[in-house]
Amino acid sequence: MTGSCGYTTSFVHKLAPMIRRAITVLACLCLVSAAVPVAIAAGATSDTPSQAIADCYSHSQLTAHYSTATLRQALVQMPADVREYSDCFDVIERQLFAQQGGGSGSSGTPAASSSGSVIPTPLLIVIVLLALAAVTFGALAIRRRRAEGPDDAAQGGPDGPGGSGPPAGA
Repeated sequence: MTGSCGYTTSFVHKLAPMIRRAITVLACLCLVSAAVPVAIAAGATSDTPSQAIADCYSHSQLTAHYSTATLRQALVQMPADVREYSDCFDVIERQLFAQQGGGSGSSGTPAASSSGSVIPTPLLIVIVLLALAAVTFGALAIRRRRAEGPDDAAQGGPDGPGGSGPPAGA
């Protein structure tokens, strides 16, 4: 018997199991090829304190995510020269605080210190100094008025009766 394409039916029956086998082999190859890079990447980025220190020392920031225990161990194991001549101790400590919820930092980027104010710090200092000067001069003016006494105020000031102003008839 021949099919519509000129193939014999016995050949078509033999073709179906071969196609199933080929699809199964291709599916297995796809799974293996997808699993191998994941396994290699997991092995390459193991979470060790020395890798966290090397990452920070190379990039001046943490470019990968490290567990809290690894960051603690990195702070303990950090060599004295790295601690003294780089900012790795501060970078790792900020990341550790951020992961514990006690600070503001983010993985991979150094934390920028910001007060959350829109006004620049030098302008705030000038405003505070002006306010202090105003309070000081106000206190001095009040002290001067109190030193003059109530008798001077009742006489009407320098131009009033008894003041040092020009004579009344002149």
